Amino acid sequence: MAARLGGSYEDNQTDPETLRLQKWFGQALRPFLMRLVEERPRAAQVLVRLAYVWAQDMNRRSALARTSDHVAPSTVVLEPTSRCNLNCPGCYAKSTNLGEDMSYEALRDTVAEVQAMGTTLITLSGGEPFLREQRDQAVTRLAAEFPDLGFLVYTNGTLIDDPVAERLGRLGNVFPAISIEGGEEESDARRGKTYYSRTHRVRRLLADYEVMYGFSATVTSQNAELIAREAFVDERIAQGDLFGWYFIIQPIGRAPDTSLMVTPQQRARLRDTILGARVQGKPIFLGDFWNDGPFVQGCMAGGRNYFHIYANGDISPCVFSPVACGNMHDILSGKSEYRSLGDFMIRHPFFRGFRDKQEEITDWRAPCMLIDHPDKFRALCAQGHWYPAKNMPQGYLDGDIAHEIDRISCSWCRHLSDPDQSLDALLSDEALRQAPASSLQQSAHS
Repeated sequence: MAARLGGSYEDNQTDPETLRLQKWFGQALRPFLMRLVEERPRAAQVLVRLAYVWAQDMNRRSALARTSDHVAPSTVVLEPTSRCNLNCPGCYAKSTNLGEDMSYEALRDTVAEVQAMGTTLITLSGGEPFLREQRDQAVTRLAAEFPDLGFLVYTNGTLIDDPVAERLGRLGNVFPAISIEGGEEESDARRGKTYYSRTHRVRRLLADYEVMYGFSATVTSQNAELIAREAFVDERIAQGDLFGWYFIIQPIGRAPDTSLMVTPQQRARLRDTILGARVQGKPIFLGDFWNDGPFVQGCMAGGRNYFHIYANGDISPCVFSPVACGNMHDILSGKSEYRSLGDFMIRHPFFRGFRDKQEEITDWRAPCMLIDHPDKFRALCAQGHWYPAKNMPQGYLDGDIAHEIDRISCSWCRHLSDPDQSLDALLSDEALRQAPASSLQQSAHS
């Protein structure tokens, strides 16, 4: 599997430095893969199949991208519902127990269309996606109908019971990412009393059915020192998490508090901790938004590698950009000037402009137009072709929130000007050569 994936990256990656990083990253994943085989053999079999599909789709996406400005995203974020059973302060999606559900037919048609565009991974967000599993088993129905796609589900986990876990284990291509804020105290403070203990029980249940699950952590100024530590990663491994996604908090959604935005020092510590976990060969896949920009050649949004669709059908360049540019239901029903989602991605002025702005960003250590280059995002918005999404707060583009984003972005760019913060210094050839050598030797037969 590793050889097949490595060959696909070599065939399709034209930037030598990015290829070097991606090949090293692939080597660093071997301990995770060996642990997956040992702990969740059924999930491992599915992942091997999906890895071959990913390799084929990578070739297909590259071929499509070379023809007539075709957009071929590797993943799409869909919201099956905007409803949530929790009411967390500062929710970026502004979810409540009231809201909209996307019909199963619309979900299925959208998944089929993006699969034809070259997408391999469907990301389900919300709202709480498992509210739809309660209502009509939408999550597992999609996974069963599209067995050659992976389904990453961002969830609070509280609605996963024994029947749901059994269905997930039987399918194998659904990967819950359970939200966590740190330890028990931090998680319960934001998500409600007993939240941490309830999700701990859910993790044990998922492990019993050999489901590959992990965590999702929002990094704030209040919890950064806790979750950007090796001890936190070790605890997640001990609780059975096989992957984890870190998201730096964005000042959007319900009553955003800009004092929660991380400092440059906190963001750098998060980056260093995750790079350190990879170099040490921790048996867990870790993804770092936005510090992993150099591994993926900058921002992935705007259709370049992914885009986002709200539960009401509104189409957005990114889960964290609180703008909408059109509606999927209009496209599916033939009421739009755009013939398909693919046509929308290619021709819509805001999406085209978004990708043009991405090309202006050459330092992938600061890849994001929203928090690293907000002037570019505002310049794009000034051209029109968008409307506020449900989670755009007052002052996001021209008020107090905008001023604080500017301050943070400037301080991060100044931080990166330090020679010790260069990627070569942080991930030197010596560090690359040290990439989990003992783990690689133990798993050489793989």
